[in-house]
Amino acid sequence: MIPILPVANGILPRPDGGRISGVFVLDQGGEPLAKAGAGRDVLVCPWVAEDEAIYPVGVLARLVAIGPQTAVDETGKELPVLFAVLEGRGHARWHTLQATGGFVASPDVEAMDFKAMRKEYPAISGAGWLPAGGFTEFRDRTDILVTVYGSDLETGQTVSIRANVGGLVTQEQAHTVEHGIIRALRTYGLCTARTLLDSIVRETDELKASVEFGLRFALPEMIGRTATGACGNPMTSMAQFYLAREFIDNVAAGKSLHRSLHDARQRTMSHITGDLGITMDRGLRALQGLKRGMSHDDTRLRVETSKRVIGKFPLDPWG
Repeated sequence: MIPILPVANGILPRPDGGRISGVFVLDQGGEPLAKAGAGRDVLVCPWVAEDEAIYPVGVLARLVAIGPQTAVDETGKELPVLFAVLEGRGHARWHTLQATGGFVASPDVEAMDFKAMRKEYPAISGAGWLPAGGFTEFRDRTDILVTVYGSDLETGQTVSIRANVGGLVTQEQAHTVEHGIIRALRTYGLCTARTLLDSIVRETDELKASVEFGLRFALPEMIGRTATGACGNPMTSMAQFYLAREFIDNVAAGKSLHRSLHDARQRTMSHITGDLGITMDRGLRALQGLKRGMSHDDTRLRVETSKRVIGKFPLDPWG
């Protein structure tokens, strides 16, 4: 019976011996660690807040050290916590969960060798690093480079993965894939065909919602913002540029700060809808903003195409 340690921040130890340390509140993840004790194995799995579920694939980790400490919360109140060091031993998945002794555990944890499974089950691992952003470079339809970068959890150094997906997807689809990979790695700690497709749907839905919200309430600064951060695209860049320029001009003209910002927002929306040819029709503007303004494509990829795209990337930044 192996204890399951759900984590909601995307922090998983590198599977090949990487170490991470953290502070755990007893009733928010610390209890299974306290009961397991040093030297025991735990399966660290992402907690998917959107689904309110524990993702079945994570990193099997050895609990190297554990000890009680005292922390102070934002109100100044002291609370007992556990300081733990985890050492990754490999990817693994659980098949069934059982509640035992006040925490969740699994009697049938299975090791996963993603390198050996790569041909039939391509994947990108988010363990050991934290994706921060990415960019897509288009040269021609057969030369489209997608880069996702982030930081190594142990060293803090910048690491990245990169692949040429030209010939598999269009420029707009590649940009959408870039965002989907980042979201999948942050949410599930693993990018597979299924998690990529799910993440693309959620990401494009949020991008369309940001366009609709920004246009409806004249808030250009909200355009392109999703749960994974700000999307780098022409429409978002134009919104930021025009908003800053109009605001500065208004202040220089003697307007109050409140009026300067209000007028700058209104003028900015006129600029970007005019420059990009985006209608104000509520039935079309979000989709036009996504496709024409943000260079995204919400057309669902085929599963086989998703697998081939993922297979172009290395398993992790160190591979």
